[in-house]
Amino acid sequence: MAKLTRNVNYSNYRWEEYVLTEEELAQWKTGDEDVRQDIIDDADWDLVRDKPIDDYGDIEFVEED
Repeated sequence: MAKLTRNVNYSNYRWEEYVLTEEELAQWKTGDEDVRQDIIDDADWDLVRDKPIDDYGDIEFVEED
C-alpha cells in the first residue's frame, strides 16, 4: 500500500466591529479601564470581513510493505 500525507495549517483572520451607543461612548471617554473592559466584554461584535489562510506542508510519499 502507498499513500501521500501532508500537514495543513488553517488560520482565519477576522475583522470585527461594534458601534458604541452614546452612553457607552461617554463612559469610554472617561478613560476608566474597568469600564472599557466591561464595554468590550458586553459588546455584540459584527463580522466586517475575514481572510482564511491555509498553509500546505510538503507532500510525503509513504510506501508500506
